[in-house]
Amino acid sequence: MKKEIHFTGGIKLLCVLAAGLFLLSACGKTEEKSAEETVLEAGFGVSNSDFEYYDVAESEKGYYFWEQMSTVVDYPLLMFRDKGSGNVVPLCNKPDCMHDVHECNAYFPGIDFVEDGIDKFYLQYYEGSLYAVGLSSDWYVTLFRIMADGSEWEIDTKLYKTDYSTGQWHTPDILIIDGYVYFVDRKQKMMKLERVPLGGGTVEVVFEGDSNAEEVQVYRMKSQDGALFFQALEFVDGNFDHATGGLYRYDFDVGQCGLIKEGLSGPYSVQNGLVYYGSTDGLCCYSIQDGTMEILTDQPMDVPNITLTNKYIILFDQIGDGILYIYDHEGKELAEVSSDLKPSWYFGGNSDMLFGECRGDESFRLCFMDLNRPFEELQWEGLK
Repeated sequence: MKKEIHFTGGIKLLCVLAAGLFLLSACGKTEEKSAEETVLEAGFGVSNSDFEYYDVAESEKGYYFWEQMSTVVDYPLLMFRDKGSGNVVPLCNKPDCMHDVHECNAYFPGIDFVEDGIDKFYLQYYEGSLYAVGLSSDWYVTLFRIMADGSEWEIDTKLYKTDYSTGQWHTPDILIIDGYVYFVDRKQKMMKLERVPLGGGTVEVVFEGDSNAEEVQVYRMKSQDGALFFQALEFVDGNFDHATGGLYRYDFDVGQCGLIKEGLSGPYSVQNGLVYYGSTDGLCCYSIQDGTMEILTDQPMDVPNITLTNKYIILFDQIGDGILYIYDHEGKELAEVSSDLKPSWYFGGNSDMLFGECRGDESFRLCFMDLNRPFEELQWEGLK
């Protein structure tokens, strides 16, 4: 059951850089190819996608994802789906590889607290390479760089050393943007947002809360509209039904961050200076420049997931009725999509494709929805 969070006034959270303290007011409104051949053609950085928590990574030519753990999959492989053909293949360039043994290039060792290992959840494509997070043999939470054809992987950036003597792994929040790795250690009670240059260097604190708080939570980072957005909550009086904080924005150009929407703790998305989110009032659109809010729909909405595309606002509740709702940007409902293949988890997407994890007959598997189809033909389909 979800806990309702009440917000009180008095924002005490601080935005900090190594150079000092900054505060910012809200402002500014084919032919089939191998995986190797396809991936090497993709030469751009972060795409304009709205993937939740980066379970799926996108390049110009395709999508990357970890194979889903199941009763028949003990060692998830790194997979690639070609945008042109729709073919799904392991990211392996070895000739005659059966893709079912550890020698396969698409296999990467998991976290075992002894050797270098990769967490099979986070994945991001950035400037021609894939990046995954994991634990190094010397117990550093580490960003690993994976070659475009999957043939090699290496330690790229060590983020912070941590004590994993208990054998419990906590996946950090990570986002690569503008040449930096932004990260949040979610194992900490007093979380803060930090960054380090990609490849290693001096770690800077971008955001931290009041040291007198009982707990600080920092989460849901997104790179949209040329800035880094994130949410933070500060619990001061020990009552975890009450918190201060909301949605923040870090401006890359001026190196400052600040609160732009107080009280916003749930899922959101940003486009063209507008923040879209659900509330007890309905589907809301908040202008960062004007500080005004427009209610697009008049029915209450507890929105667990929201994805913005160039045309649509997409809402989906994987723990509810399993119906996906599509609106235009003015709040007019365009379609409701239900399916027997209901995702048990939703990963978000872009203007062409949505992704999720669906429960099949025997196991979980990645599924997708092709948004280029007419509304009446939209459905979830399993990746094969």
